[in-house]
Amino acid sequence: MIGIDLLEVDRIDESDAFLEKIAREEEIKYVKSSQTMRRQRTTALFCVKEAVMKALEMGKDSGVVFKDIELYHLSNGKPEIKLHGKALEKFDKFFKYKKIDVSISHTNSMAIAIAMII
Repeated sequence: MIGIDLLEVDRIDESDAFLEKIAREEEIKYVKSSQTMRRQRTTALFCVKEAVMKALEMGKDSGVVFKDIELYHLSNGKPEIKLHGKALEKFDKFFKYKKIDVSISHTNSMAIAIAMII
């Protein structure tokens, strides 16, 4: 399964309220750690969560919320995903012994993320 999301940076809400709605505590710290890249990081974070939801085939009615999908980075910068709640339940039920690989990129105006269950 593959999911992809592409978004214009200008379209994302960079407010604390929006960030708290979609992000877990460590993700918020990461986004806020660079004030000059805050909007791009928020957009990329939103994109990766959308891409993972698409790869897992989870829509609005699935009960999954953005905070069920956590993005973190390894020491070498590689992005990784950790699932929680309903997202983890579905993954364990349908994709046990699989892994979610993600790739994220952004410019000043666009962000893209792809998620692949392997």
